[in-house]
Formats: sequence, C-alpha cells, structure tokens
Amino acid sequence: MIKVPDAASIATMRFVSELTGRRVGGSTGTNVWGALTIAAEMQAAGEQGSTVTLICDHGERYSQTYYNDAWIDAQGLDLTPHLDALNRAMGRPVLGSESPAEK
Repeated sequence: MIKVPDAASIATMRFVSELTGRRVGGSTGTNVWGALTIAAEMQAAGEQGSTVTLICDHGERYSQTYYNDAWIDAQGLDLTPHLDALNRAMGRPVLGSESPAEK
C-alpha cells in the first residue's frame, strides 16, 4: 500500500482528465499516482515490468470540489508540485523538481 497525499490525488485526476479528455474521480488520481510512483521506483532500481491501473469513475460529481480552483484554494491544497512531477514523468516541461517517487 502506498500513502498518497490528497493534493497528489487531485492533481493526478486533473492531469488524467487533461490527457484523456474525460473527467475522472479522485480514486483514479490516487491509483495513477501510485502506479507512476511504482514505475519510477522500478526505473530507478533498473527493474523492468508493467504497472496497471483503472479509471474508476467519470468524476462528474466533483465539479464543485476537486475540479473547482476556488475550492482547492479554500482547502489549502497546493497541486503545483504534484503537477510538476506528473509533467516530468510524461516528459513535459516543468517548473519544479519533484517526481512521484520523491513524494
């Protein structure tokens, strides 16, 4: 079991939504963050293998919370370091230096 911070789960669900063009829920964000963390750890150890996760739900019920920037700010959550880590994992430019395995 991997402990995933709330901000990482929410950042990842938003990231997956951007990549796929469909909304997903928080459990999908948690699962994808965990899969990427395991993949990063395997790569760092020189191991090969596969990781698998599922898209658990459509995420529409989170429009007023997880997909609402004002709600995120009111909760005191900072998604930026997690989004930076996800962008790095996908080979995209980032501002920060954190990877899923470093969380």
